Amino acid sequence: MTFAAAQLYGKEIPVLTEPRERRLYSRIDLSQAVRIRPFDSNLPPEYCTTLNTSEDGLYFPTQAGHYVLGMGVYVTTDFGPDSPLHSTFVGVVVRIDKLNSDNWGIAIHVISPSSAAAN
Repeated sequence: MTFAAAQLYGKEIPVLTEPRERRLYSRIDLSQAVRIRPFDSNLPPEYCTTLNTSEDGLYFPTQAGHYVLGMGVYVTTDFGPDSPLHSTFVGVVVRIDKLNSDNWGIAIHVISPSSAAAN
């Protein structure tokens, strides 16, 4: 850890200068096919493959430029209609990275399971 000195009420206090890991769960490099459907029905659903996942989130590349921080989405795993593992979750976009000239990396924090009506 690296610390720097900061002034608080005229006294020097140590301040952590390295970014802290905020994730609660470890990421797993897992390629999983998912459907991402924005709450806004004017935006199209997207079928993509994750780069990594965790217990409460996922990260995927996309060429779509309509994602914004705070956007609500439905995340459907194993989206085949007859799949026994089919499930849908409510999530929110928490990070957007520029991967290259054509792709964005989208991080979604999974909030909770959604209702069957979201499928």
